[in-house]
Amino acid sequence: MHLIPASWSHFHILVTVFPLVGLIFVLVAYVAGMITGNEGLKRICLGLFVLLALLVPAVFFSGDYSMAQLTAAKSPRMSESMLDLHYGWGIAALVPLGLAGFAALIALVRTRRGKPVSDNMLHLVLGLAIVTLAFMVLVGELGWEINHHELRIPDSKTSQIWSHVHMILNHFPTVGFVLTLAIYLYALVTNNDAMKRTGLVLFVACCILGIPTYVTGTASMWALTSPPIQGISKAVINAHRDMALWSLFGLGFTGVTAWLELWLYRFRGKFSNTTLYVILGLAIVTLGIMAETGHRGGQINHPEIILPTDVLRTDAGAGISAYVEIAINHLQWFVPWQTLHFFGYSMVFGVALLMCLRALGFWKSVPFSAIYRIMPLGVFAVTINVFSGMLILLADAERYLNNTTFIPKIIFLTIGALAVLYFSVAEKVWHVKAGEDAPMSAKWVSVLVLVSWSIVIMGGRLLPYV
Repeated sequence: MHLIPASWSHFHILVTVFPLVGLIFVLVAYVAGMITGNEGLKRICLGLFVLLALLVPAVFFSGDYSMAQLTAAKSPRMSESMLDLHYGWGIAALVPLGLAGFAALIALVRTRRGKPVSDNMLHLVLGLAIVTLAFMVLVGELGWEINHHELRIPDSKTSQIWSHVHMILNHFPTVGFVLTLAIYLYALVTNNDAMKRTGLVLFVACCILGIPTYVTGTASMWALTSPPIQGISKAVINAHRDMALWSLFGLGFTGVTAWLELWLYRFRGKFSNTTLYVILGLAIVTLGIMAETGHRGGQINHPEIILPTDVLRTDAGAGISAYVEIAINHLQWFVPWQTLHFFGYSMVFGVALLMCLRALGFWKSVPFSAIYRIMPLGVFAVTINVFSGMLILLADAERYLNNTTFIPKIIFLTIGALAVLYFSVAEKVWHVKAGEDAPMSAKWVSVLVLVSWSIVIMGGRLLPYV
């Protein structure tokens, strides 16, 4: 495992993902707290702003020291002017982050005196956070361009946009998983059921985000290796891809187990301590796998983090991904998996259709709690669908990824899965009795779910013909 940084460059790469991605997560929760007037959520977010601001010294000094090391090394891969530009904008981004944390700390101190958080302070923190986010997006882009020269190569058969999207997207399930694990541990220690539910929902969300992350990673492999790019090894990419496959399985087991506990909580009215700690164990193991996956991904384009003792893979045909890629191409493997994939989609849409029709006003004689009982069939079908789909993708990835209907399929699969999660946590929907109408929010979500899964099925079905 590579959880301990071996150099300033390594440490800087690790620590810089938290302010940017963490800020996005906290901002979403913060705005939700302001809109709903939830004082508890506001305070939690203010505390998280303070914690993010505490990372400022670590980001600054690791960046300063790693820049000095990279400049002294005089690597032909790196432009000194790009390093200077990234460094300058990095300082510009850290200033408002520090100010946002300081303002959040003042707001928290005032609330300890019994005063509510003033609107002026709330909006000051919000404004500083938005400015920080804008600067950090620019800084991240400049940082990627230092080492990721493939982004400036004209598009080959597989677009380099996939590489760009993968670098952005892969931070969300990883950093999100770290934040979720912290929330979940806090919930277990304090025995707070609301926080436990929050942690379980976020585990499911991270699991869903793992799907487009894996797909864009597979696409990036073809963008980087077909045709080959000097300095980028397909063997090293395959080592990363192998761990990414295990990460997907880890996210799947954690997310599905978390969802089942959320589902059972509806009927029992309490959580099972045994299941909660099983989820904790799965999450810790998954985090370790994801850390190794991230490190192997960094080795593809960051030679400065490779140690003399690191043994990099040299055989592009080695590893589980390459083996599965060859095996699935044989008819006796491809046909069963494709059949299972189609069966999964049919079951997913059937369950989603029943739930959404009830929310839209059909089957009013049935309480929503009865419809809720069939949801595990849908989740089971999604699980079958995702893993069979990933194996089919390995069989002929280059053709699928360059098909015009594949991109909307993956986008709406993610949207549809996240939208269905609404029915797992919405209290008002759960209490809809026979003869009663579902709330308007459930109707809008139902339309989104039906549209999303219809596009997913049509996009998949059109793949052989477009």
